[in-house]
Amino acid sequence: MEKNKKPKRKLKIGYIFAIIIIIAFFGLIIKLILPSSGISKYGDRLDGIQDNKFTSKEKNKVIKSIKDKEQVLSCEINVHGKIINVIFTVKKDTSIDDSKNIANESLGAFSDKVKGYYDLQYMIKKKDEEGRKETKQVDDETTKEVTIYEFPIMGYKNKKKDGIVW
Repeated sequence: MEKNKKPKRKLKIGYIFAIIIIIAFFGLIIKLILPSSGISKYGDRLDGIQDNKFTSKEKNKVIKSIKDKEQVLSCEINVHGKIINVIFTVKKDTSIDDSKNIANESLGAFSDKVKGYYDLQYMIKKKDEEGRKETKQVDDETTKEVTIYEFPIMGYKNKKKDGIVW
């Protein structure tokens, strides 16, 4: 009878060991899948942002430099992490080239420190744009009149580049 007790003990120890391994495995999986609450949504991408703050004084300077142009109706700046969104609206009679020139000139209002750390996105809208009418041919050989709008336009400046790409 004593011989039967030893295999049962070994079997119980094996089950306990297997359960501990399974619990540890699931704990590791959960830790890898679910982020801890102390990590920001940006991870470590914002390292150094405290040393390169885009202050409200600088923000107001850029807005003023854009609003001083007679073609501009309104301007706003939003900062999301390391991206600065510059959004402005131009008058009805402003061309695309004039709008791009306004954005390019506004780069001078940003400090070199900000331009070297943040990416800039420009979104330019036009007030009451009418668009131009064009006739397009549809698949079934009929024609249809459509309105083509030039705005909004978007431009992007990477922190490592000097100019805006449209």
